[in-house]
Amino acid sequence: MKTSEIQTKILAETGLKTSAKLYKTGSMKGYVRIMPIFQNGSYPSLPFDFVQKIKIELAAFDYSNKPLLCTISDICVFQIKYDSILMKKESKPKPIEEMSVSQWGSKNSQMRLDKTAARYAKKRRGPNGDKMVKYW
Repeated sequence: MKTSEIQTKILAETGLKTSAKLYKTGSMKGYVRIMPIFQNGSYPSLPFDFVQKIKIELAAFDYSNKPLLCTISDICVFQIKYDSILMKKESKPKPIEEMSVSQWGSKNSQMRLDKTAARYAKKRRGPNGDKMVKYW
């Protein structure tokens, strides 16, 4: 079994995009790690039932004396053909301070504007809110 086959199987059965990495040094030398990538605002985990099923399937192909490591966060297989599929990554949302939006005034003036807007919204929800001037 190849890395790309495992990735397509995960995508077809769980809908999760994955990335693969071949370890070349250290105690994990020769292993290929397959893990879900950032999507929909978080790092998802693989379903437990799917992990158990794929572990049984991969154990049938494994002819080495190294263990097969399967968790809900990643799958590590020893000495399989490494031909990973590059899937489109999603970027993490940046905080407002790091975004490239046009800003006016200082941080203090923005806080005052936010407080005023909150006060106005509170008055609009009050008992005489219908008689207030509305801004659109």
